[in-house]
Amino acid sequence: MPVRWAIVGCGDITNKAVAPAITDHPDAQLVAFFSNSRERAEQMRADHGAERASSDLAETVGADDIDAVYVASPVHRHAAETIAAVRAGKHVIVEKPMALSVEAGERMIEAAAEAGVHLAVAYYRRFFPKSRNIRALLDDGAIGTPIVCEITICSRLELAPDHPKYWRLLPEQGGGGALMDVGSHRLDLACYWLGDPFEVCGFADIIDRADMQVPDTECLLARMESGAHVHCTASWAISARADDLIIRGTEGSLTARPYDNAPLTLIRGGDREEFDLPPAANWHSPLIDDFTRAVLDGREPEFTGRDGLQASRIMEGCYRSSETGKTVEV
Repeated sequence: MPVRWAIVGCGDITNKAVAPAITDHPDAQLVAFFSNSRERAEQMRADHGAERASSDLAETVGADDIDAVYVASPVHRHAAETIAAVRAGKHVIVEKPMALSVEAGERMIEAAAEAGVHLAVAYYRRFFPKSRNIRALLDDGAIGTPIVCEITICSRLELAPDHPKYWRLLPEQGGGGALMDVGSHRLDLACYWLGDPFEVCGFADIIDRADMQVPDTECLLARMESGAHVHCTASWAISARADDLIIRGTEGSLTARPYDNAPLTLIRGGDREEFDLPPAANWHSPLIDDFTRAVLDGREPEFTGRDGLQASRIMEGCYRSSETGKTVEV
């Protein structure tokens, strides 16, 4: 029997990536959509061939013919909707970042553990061949001891108040600026490669965008438990787009600029090697595949909710440090 899915939240990511990843999987079945807008849920049901649509969350996640739920709503809804689903006995993938706070993420993890179901966060870049290759190269000592990971993710975001994604600019709904939104993916990768974070210092400011309610620029420095440093700059105030990553070690470096689309370059001594490792056509497909297989095989997904919480620890540490002027243990 296939894993039967419901999707909570009917935004752009659901339409373009999540629903197709489920419907294309040979052992998955897309059964239901939930949205606060019944009309929107019905449209998604029709577009993707699901059996039903609903604006009743309890009805959707409580249905007997649902095994797993993908929570793809705005961040401020993640905790409540995830907890409702796991308490109904459903396995859950929740969109990133995991929740508005680390405390909320911990509650989600505890609820899933109590219910005996799987919980994962949709940090799908961990499944990129490039990300896997970086992990393998680091484990093999290709650049010696990793010393610092430098992350830069910048653009100039322009959203009108009536735009369906405007919630990203509302602190009570999105939780922060570019760091919480796109930066969270890169911080998650840093944790995948370098281990858990230990302490963080940082700044989160509105430097240029007086029209924003969230910081337009966030910069942080994290010390990982491994001893490596992570430096991250995330901004929605810079018109020249950037998505840069470099890991510098005692004997070499790994670089990808931009991370999503450029080859990975390994430099060691006088040697230079490039790896062209494109991701899957649908970036969500490997995530959905691993989670579906985990449900069918009775094993944990490769990356759990606990893994997904580490990036949130770093981001929350940055905001606390910016408010207090102190380095924060996370």
